[in-house]
Amino acid sequence: MADQARWLLIMEKAYRGSVETQFADALYCVPELHRQSGGCDLVLRGPAAGYALATDFTPAVRVGGRTLASLPDPGGSVTRLMAAGVTVMVEEDGLTALGRTARDRLLPGVQVIEGGALASRWPGYEQVWFL
Repeated sequence: MADQARWLLIMEKAYRGSVETQFADALYCVPELHRQSGGCDLVLRGPAAGYALATDFTPAVRVGGRTLASLPDPGGSVTRLMAAGVTVMVEEDGLTALGRTARDRLLPGVQVIEGGALASRWPGYEQVWFL
């Protein structure tokens, strides 16, 4: 598997399915894709760029009279992915939309790329997936 080209995974929508699953975020499949493909790079863009920020925010949603505080921790997932060898990038446009201090709060190891540069990288990957 070492001679396989890497796969590019792109995530744009944030917290999709969080209430339904509660125990896993949309990044749950990335470690297995990384293992099976011989390597993955993950790009967080749009609202999902927030997954790459260090924060004290604990996601919770109020549904009727009940508060669901068991929602996934995407920042923790991103940290575990990088520890497993996944390259994690965030688009500059999505980062800028999160405020002027967003770049200062990036998780260590996350790379910032220009928004317009993403499509030009696609030919270098065996597959491109949108999560």
